[in-house]
Amino acid sequence: MPQFAFSVPVGAWHPFLAASLASLRAQGACVSVALLDASGDPRVRALADQHDDWLAYRRHGPDGGQSDAIIEGWQNVSGDWLGWLNADDILMPGALDKVLARLAQDPSLDVIYGHSSIIDETGAMTGYHFNVEPPGPRLLQAGIISQPSCFFRRSACEGVGGVNPDLHYTMDWDLWIRMYEAGAKFAFLDAPLSMVLWAEDTKTASLNRRRRSELQDIINRHAPSEVRSGTFRAFIVHAAADRMWPPSLRDKLRRRLRRSGPSVFGLRADGLVQPGTTLFLAHYDEAPKTGLRLEFDRSPAGIDVSGTHGFAALETSGSAVEIRFSQKLPAGETLAVNLAPASGHEVHFLLAAWQA
Repeated sequence: MPQFAFSVPVGAWHPFLAASLASLRAQGACVSVALLDASGDPRVRALADQHDDWLAYRRHGPDGGQSDAIIEGWQNVSGDWLGWLNADDILMPGALDKVLARLAQDPSLDVIYGHSSIIDETGAMTGYHFNVEPPGPRLLQAGIISQPSCFFRRSACEGVGGVNPDLHYTMDWDLWIRMYEAGAKFAFLDAPLSMVLWAEDTKTASLNRRRRSELQDIINRHAPSEVRSGTFRAFIVHAAADRMWPPSLRDKLRRRLRRSGPSVFGLRADGLVQPGTTLFLAHYDEAPKTGLRLEFDRSPAGIDVSGTHGFAALETSGSAVEIRFSQKLPAGETLAVNLAPASGHEVHFLLAAWQA
């Protein structure tokens, strides 16, 4: 059976790191993990001590940056397939089983990737990574792959020179493009494989000079000439809106722009709940969850709510639905919540928050 080698670079302590490691451990015996800790934070070392019997490699001390740490990890753990998780990324339960099943269908694949759920600083789900789409030429001009949900053959990675250690922000996109242009065989899994934090202080939201320079360089080298200026402008406008506009204005404009956007598992990019919408959630907290709170932009009274875990009670209060489970939901289990709006009832999903 193929084995996965994972690097977990840690530049600073993050409260999600415990869930990140727990999510990797829950994948089973097919994964070997290297923890690369440059934070200097004793909490990271203490957490690593709890996993010392399982971590294949750990290093506490300075490194040359995130890309350098990722490379170091892969060099020190075995596995013919590679991936990496940052301290605020979490794998969905059974993610690697889904990858292995797809690989069994086509052993010639080099890269397999899927969807990501988006979570906020509290761990509440706010939507999906709506830019993800099947492989094709658009990869050369847009970030259509969610890095925590992407796994690739070591030989394909090494065959194009591996991760570029000089890149700080765009090392993932740069690697996907080089493997794509080298003829690597990509496959898309229409399944949620990870949970990813999107917040104002994450690297993805950064708008500093170095990130702009890295984006511009990749676009100039790979994107078709007729779309280069528009592609770079779109990245900058998106990042600027996330950092500079008031949340109310930002969310209103984003929703308007996404009305014609794609849907993932029935949920439209602007949050519109369509027939057949499914929310996929999971947690890795020690304490099991007793319920879930769903929040919308208006009364959800016209929405039928069901799920894969027994619901003992459903209560609508204002613009929210409070769900109480018939049995507590333990760590490492996926919960699918199905939303079916009544005909003519238009409501937008905002978030799904666990109840302790």
